[in-house]
Amino acid sequence: MRKYSSLLGLVVFGILLSVTNSGCGGAEPTRGSRQENLGEDNVMVTVEELERLLAEGNWSAADHAIALGASAFPALENAMKMPDYRSRQIAVVGAGRIGGEAAGHILGQGLTDENVNVRLAAAGQLSMNPPETAKDTILDTLSQTGGETDIQEMLALGAGYLAGERTVGILKTLTAKTGPVSKSATMALAKLGDADARRQIIENLSDAEADVRYETLAALRYINDVELAEHARKLLSDKANAKLVGPQRRRQYRRVCDQAVDTLVYLLKISLPFETGPEKIYSDEELAKVRAGSR
Repeated sequence: MRKYSSLLGLVVFGILLSVTNSGCGGAEPTRGSRQENLGEDNVMVTVEELERLLAEGNWSAADHAIALGASAFPALENAMKMPDYRSRQIAVVGAGRIGGEAAGHILGQGLTDENVNVRLAAAGQLSMNPPETAKDTILDTLSQTGGETDIQEMLALGAGYLAGERTVGILKTLTAKTGPVSKSATMALAKLGDADARRQIIENLSDAEADVRYETLAALRYINDVELAEHARKLLSDKANAKLVGPQRRRQYRRVCDQAVDTLVYLLKISLPFETGPEKIYSDEELAKVRAGSR
């Protein structure tokens, strides 16, 4: 496994933002509890508002669906029949962010939609803690020959949350190929505990190219195993420039050690006396505090 594609980097970043407190079944269904406090009449008005926003292709419908939780699913199902692809795209995002068993059917529909934007949206949601009900759909799509590379790349990451012999078999078949799908499949196998895949990931932390080491640290967060923290800790002294961040006129290089900080904070749940974030460049003093706090 060598270079990470830009799409894979975005997917991993999305995962880290979306699944910190989620289980393998998707987002917690308690997000939908809001409607229980509104009263029946208000719930109906809120559902009607969701339907209106979906019909308009208004992206605020996704947040509205999250607030409704399970009550949003009938409206999201109806939106999958709407002629505007944006309505269907928003519906799959809303379903994915609510999570749970009912989301699997809508996300499966999204994967076979005629519009590529809807398919990509569905694959993106399925890459982040997919519902168990979507497992067969994900694996069937990954098994297809000649599938869309960007979609299979994301679905391979989703498969990393869905243990089983069939999952492992399909992922190993994908790693035998080359390209971004193979890289995602290797990451997924590593997440599932495959020793060979983990060895490949760890080897990339010593790659001659700084950007490979940098992106591999993000892969450790996707794998999310505290036992890998020691490998990230070794890179706290790696000050090689890796990625440009910040506004266009004030862009500066983020170093491998900065990514190592974020990875250690994520894996070890370290509490630090300073702010952390995906664009921060840490001082020597801050790096020393992370080194001491991660022992």
